[in-house]
Amino acid sequence: MTRRIRHRTRAVVLLLGACLAALPAAPALADPTDVPVEPRSQPPYPDWMSTLIGTLRQRNPAAILMGDSLVAGWPKDLSATLFDAEPVNFGAGGDTTANLLWRVRNAFAPGMALRSALLLVGTNDLTKRTPDAITDTIGDILSTIHADAPRACVTVVALLPRRDGGSAYATRIRAINDRLRTMASPRVRVIDASAPLRERCPTTGPCDLYKDSVHLTRTGYELVTDAIRTAQQQQPCS
Repeated sequence: MTRRIRHRTRAVVLLLGACLAALPAAPALADPTDVPVEPRSQPPYPDWMSTLIGTLRQRNPAAILMGDSLVAGWPKDLSATLFDAEPVNFGAGGDTTANLLWRVRNAFAPGMALRSALLLVGTNDLTKRTPDAITDTIGDILSTIHADAPRACVTVVALLPRRDGGSAYATRIRAINDRLRTMASPRVRVIDASAPLRERCPTTGPCDLYKDSVHLTRTGYELVTDAIRTAQQQQPCS
Protein backbone atom coordinates (compact mmCIF):
# COMPACT_ATOMS: atom_id res chain seq x y z
CA MET A 1 0.00 0.00 0.00
CA THR A 2 2.78 2.44 0.94
CA ARG A 3 4.61 1.71 -2.32
CA ARG A 4 1.40 2.36 -4.31
CA ILE A 5 0.89 5.74 -2.59
CA ARG A 6 4.48 6.69 -3.35
CA HIS A 7 4.00 5.83 -7.00
CA ARG A 8 0.80 7.90 -7.18
CA THR A 9 2.48 10.85 -5.42
CA ARG A 10 5.40 10.70 -7.82
CA ALA A 11 3.01 10.63 -10.80
CA VAL A 12 1.14 13.68 -9.50
CA VAL A 13 4.40 15.59 -9.01
CA LEU A 14 5.56 14.73 -12.53
CA LEU A 15 2.20 15.76 -14.00
CA LEU A 16 2.26 19.06 -12.10
CA GLY A 17 5.80 19.72 -13.32
CA ALA A 18 4.78 19.07 -16.90
CA CYS A 19 1.81 21.45 -16.57
CA LEU A 20 3.97 24.23 -15.13
CA ALA A 21 6.54 23.76 -17.88
CA ALA A 22 3.77 24.18 -20.46
CA LEU A 23 2.69 27.56 -19.06
CA PRO A 24 3.87 30.59 -21.07
CA ALA A 25 6.87 32.33 -19.55
CA ALA A 26 6.39 35.76 -18.02
CA PRO A 27 7.41 38.51 -20.45
CA ALA A 28 11.02 39.50 -19.95
CA LEU A 29 11.78 43.08 -18.98
CA ALA A 30 13.53 44.98 -21.74
CA ASP A 31 17.14 46.04 -21.68
CA PRO A 32 18.16 49.59 -22.72
CA THR A 33 18.76 48.71 -26.37
CA ASP A 34 15.16 47.55 -26.80
CA VAL A 35 13.64 50.91 -25.92
CA PRO A 36 13.71 53.62 -28.59
CA VAL A 37 14.42 57.17 -27.51
CA GLU A 38 11.43 58.87 -29.06
CA PRO A 39 8.47 61.12 -28.27
CA ARG A 40 5.40 59.67 -26.67
CA SER A 41 2.85 59.01 -29.41
CA GLN A 42 -0.19 57.66 -27.58
CA PRO A 43 -1.56 60.10 -26.67
CA PRO A 44 0.56 62.63 -28.57
CA TYR A 45 2.06 65.55 -26.70
CA PRO A 46 -0.36 68.46 -26.34
CA ASP A 47 0.34 71.59 -28.36
CA TRP A 48 1.75 73.48 -25.39
CA MET A 49 4.38 70.79 -24.78
CA SER A 50 5.32 70.63 -28.46
CA THR A 51 5.74 74.42 -28.41
CA LEU A 52 7.80 74.25 -25.24
CA ILE A 53 10.12 71.63 -26.74
CA GLY A 54 10.66 73.89 -29.73
CA THR A 55 11.24 77.11 -27.80
CA LEU A 56 13.01 76.03 -24.61
CA ARG A 57 16.51 76.76 -25.88
CA GLN A 58 15.41 80.29 -26.84
CA ARG A 59 13.77 80.83 -23.46
CA ASN A 60 16.97 79.60 -21.79
CA PRO A 61 15.44 79.22 -18.31
CA ALA A 62 17.48 79.46 -15.13
CA ALA A 63 15.42 76.72 -13.44
CA ILE A 64 13.39 73.75 -14.65
CA LEU A 65 11.42 70.74 -13.42
CA MET A 66 11.58 67.64 -15.62
CA GLY A 67 9.64 64.40 -15.50
CA ASP A 68 6.28 62.72 -15.96
CA SER A 69 2.81 63.46 -14.57
CA LEU A 70 4.13 63.72 -11.02
CA VAL A 71 6.15 66.73 -12.17
CA ALA A 72 3.43 68.07 -14.48
CA GLY A 73 1.00 68.11 -11.56
CA TRP A 74 3.32 69.81 -9.05
CA PRO A 75 1.52 72.90 -7.71
CA LYS A 76 3.29 75.94 -9.09
CA ASP A 77 3.48 77.79 -5.79
CA LEU A 78 5.14 74.78 -4.12
CA SER A 79 7.62 74.00 -6.87
CA ALA A 80 8.74 77.64 -6.92
CA THR A 81 10.07 77.26 -3.36
CA LEU A 82 12.64 74.70 -4.58
CA PHE A 83 14.49 77.19 -6.80
CA ASP A 84 16.03 80.63 -6.64
CA ALA A 85 14.42 81.54 -9.99
CA GLU A 86 11.01 81.03 -11.57
CA PRO A 87 11.08 77.42 -12.88
CA VAL A 88 9.72 76.10 -16.14
CA ASN A 89 7.62 72.97 -15.67
CA PHE A 90 8.82 70.44 -18.27
CA GLY A 91 6.67 67.57 -16.99
CA ALA A 92 4.55 65.44 -19.34
CA GLY A 93 1.99 62.93 -18.12
CA GLY A 94 2.69 59.38 -19.28
CA ASP A 95 6.34 59.95 -20.14
CA THR A 96 8.89 57.21 -19.64
CA THR A 97 12.58 57.85 -19.07
CA ALA A 98 13.24 57.33 -22.79
CA ASN A 99 10.49 59.82 -23.71
CA LEU A 100 12.00 62.43 -21.40
CA LEU A 101 15.48 61.78 -22.77
CA TRP A 102 14.13 62.48 -26.27
CA ARG A 103 12.52 65.73 -25.08
CA VAL A 104 15.70 66.90 -23.36
CA ARG A 105 17.84 66.09 -26.41
CA ASN A 106 15.45 68.04 -28.64
CA ALA A 107 14.80 71.00 -26.33
CA PHE A 108 18.24 71.71 -24.86
CA ALA A 109 21.21 73.28 -26.62
CA PRO A 110 24.89 73.86 -25.79
CA GLY A 111 25.63 76.93 -23.73
CA MET A 112 22.35 77.09 -21.83
CA ALA A 113 22.40 79.20 -18.67
CA LEU A 114 20.42 76.68 -16.63
CA ARG A 115 21.42 76.85 -12.96
CA SER A 116 18.94 74.53 -11.23
CA ALA A 117 16.97 71.48 -12.31
CA LEU A 118 14.78 68.93 -10.59
CA LEU A 119 14.29 65.48 -12.12
CA LEU A 120 11.67 62.89 -11.17
CA VAL A 121 10.90 60.15 -13.68
CA GLY A 122 10.79 56.37 -13.97
CA THR A 123 7.52 55.15 -12.48
CA ASN A 124 6.02 54.63 -15.95
CA ASP A 125 8.89 52.28 -16.86
CA LEU A 126 8.35 49.83 -14.01
CA THR A 127 6.24 47.30 -15.91
CA LYS A 128 8.51 47.06 -18.96
CA ARG A 129 12.15 47.71 -18.06
CA THR A 130 14.70 46.49 -15.55
CA PRO A 131 15.87 48.75 -12.73
CA ASP A 132 19.33 48.92 -14.33
CA ALA A 133 17.85 49.95 -17.69
CA ILE A 134 15.72 52.64 -16.07
CA THR A 135 18.62 54.13 -14.13
CA ASP A 136 20.90 53.95 -17.19
CA THR A 137 18.47 56.18 -19.07
CA ILE A 138 18.22 58.58 -16.14
CA GLY A 139 22.02 58.72 -16.27
CA ASP A 140 21.78 59.60 -19.98
CA ILE A 141 19.37 62.42 -19.13
CA LEU A 142 21.83 63.79 -16.57
CA SER A 143 24.69 63.58 -19.05
CA THR A 144 22.65 65.47 -21.65
CA ILE A 145 21.74 68.20 -19.17
CA HIS A 146 25.33 68.74 -18.13
CA ALA A 147 26.63 68.61 -21.68
CA ASP A 148 24.42 71.60 -22.54
CA ALA A 149 24.35 73.29 -19.12
CA PRO A 150 27.56 72.29 -17.26
CA ARG A 151 26.89 74.65 -14.35
CA ALA A 152 23.44 73.25 -13.58
CA CYS A 153 22.82 71.82 -10.13
CA VAL A 154 20.44 68.87 -10.60
CA THR A 155 18.24 67.48 -7.85
CA VAL A 156 17.29 63.89 -8.67
CA VAL A 157 14.25 62.83 -6.67
CA ALA A 158 14.21 59.09 -5.97
CA LEU A 159 11.11 57.26 -7.15
CA LEU A 160 8.16 57.71 -4.81
CA PRO A 161 6.17 54.80 -3.35
CA ARG A 162 3.25 53.47 -5.38
CA ARG A 163 0.06 52.09 -3.89
CA ASP A 164 -0.37 49.33 -6.43
CA GLY A 165 1.72 46.42 -7.64
CA GLY A 166 2.53 45.20 -4.15
CA SER A 167 6.00 43.89 -3.41
CA ALA A 168 6.96 43.63 -7.09
CA TYR A 169 6.86 47.39 -7.63
CA ALA A 170 8.33 48.08 -4.19
CA THR A 171 11.30 45.83 -4.92
CA ARG A 172 11.99 47.47 -8.28
CA ILE A 173 11.63 50.97 -6.86
CA ARG A 174 14.07 50.11 -4.08
CA ALA A 175 16.59 48.75 -6.61
CA ILE A 176 16.28 51.87 -8.77
CA ASN A 177 16.69 54.21 -5.82
CA ASP A 178 19.71 52.30 -4.52
CA ARG A 179 21.41 52.77 -7.88
CA LEU A 180 20.35 56.41 -8.20
CA ARG A 181 22.24 57.17 -5.00
CA THR A 182 25.46 56.11 -6.71
CA MET A 183 24.94 58.88 -9.28
CA ALA A 184 25.44 61.66 -6.72
CA SER A 185 28.24 64.07 -7.57
CA PRO A 186 29.19 67.69 -6.87
CA ARG A 187 26.58 68.80 -9.46
CA VAL A 188 23.99 66.07 -8.78
CA ARG A 189 22.25 65.52 -5.47
CA VAL A 190 19.96 62.53 -5.05
CA ILE A 191 17.13 63.02 -2.59
CA ASP A 192 14.72 60.43 -1.20
CA ALA A 193 11.57 62.35 -0.25
CA SER A 194 9.41 59.30 0.41
CA ALA A 195 9.68 59.18 4.21
CA PRO A 196 6.64 61.40 4.94
CA LEU A 197 4.54 59.40 2.47
CA ARG A 198 5.50 56.11 4.09
CA GLU A 199 4.91 57.45 7.60
CA ARG A 200 1.44 58.79 6.83
CA CYS A 201 0.17 56.11 4.46
CA PRO A 202 -0.49 52.50 5.47
CA THR A 203 0.50 49.77 3.05
CA THR A 204 -3.14 49.29 2.04
CA GLY A 205 -6.30 51.33 2.35
CA PRO A 206 -7.05 55.00 1.70
CA CYS A 207 -4.51 57.74 2.27
CA ASP A 208 -5.11 61.48 2.02
CA LEU A 209 -1.70 62.01 0.40
CA TYR A 210 -2.63 60.17 -2.81
CA LYS A 211 -5.31 60.83 -5.43
CA ASP A 212 -4.86 57.31 -6.78
CA SER A 213 -2.15 54.65 -6.76
CA VAL A 214 0.52 57.04 -8.11
CA HIS A 215 -0.50 60.71 -8.06
CA LEU A 216 -0.31 62.96 -5.04
CA THR A 217 -2.84 65.30 -3.50
CA ARG A 218 -1.78 68.82 -2.61
CA THR A 219 -1.06 67.63 0.94
CA GLY A 220 1.20 64.94 -0.51
CA TYR A 221 3.04 67.51 -2.61
CA GLU A 222 3.44 69.78 0.41
CA LEU A 223 5.16 67.02 2.39
CA VAL A 224 7.38 65.95 -0.52
CA THR A 225 8.30 69.57 -1.30
CA ASP A 226 9.25 70.21 2.34
CA ALA A 227 11.41 67.07 2.39
CA ILE A 228 13.19 68.05 -0.83
CA ARG A 229 13.77 71.64 0.30
CA THR A 230 15.27 70.48 3.60
CA ALA A 231 17.55 67.99 1.83
CA GLN A 232 18.66 70.63 -0.70
CA GLN A 233 19.76 72.88 2.14
CA GLN A 234 21.71 70.00 3.69
CA GLN A 235 23.26 68.92 0.38
CA PRO A 236 24.29 72.05 -1.54
CA CYS A 237 25.87 71.61 -4.95
CA SER A 238 29.52 72.60 -5.15
